[in-house]
Amino acid sequence: MTDTADQEQITAGLSSIRRKHKLLGGIFIIYIPAVFLLYFMQLPNWLVMGAAIFLICLGIVIAFIIGLAPCPACGKPYHVRGMGGSIFSGTCMHCGIPLKQR
Repeated sequence: MTDTADQEQITAGLSSIRRKHKLLGGIFIIYIPAVFLLYFMQLPNWLVMGAAIFLICLGIVIAFIIGLAPCPACGKPYHVRGMGGSIFSGTCMHCGIPLKQR
């Protein structure tokens, strides 16, 4: 591969990780208003609880997907190094490539 092809692949990989971060942030933002809306619509309690549990489980699954996302530059997990890591890290824990290009 050429350098431009490698750079495009890295940019696409970082873009994918950023999209997953935005999706998780959207779930965080929408959780409380959605549950309150369902509650105030006087829907059955099982439906409100089911929706709340579904959103929590969806957030957990997306957080795991983000945590296991490989770095497009080095191929190792982007947010995890050894037993530690953070899905809110702005750089690769191994090679240091930033998530957001300056």
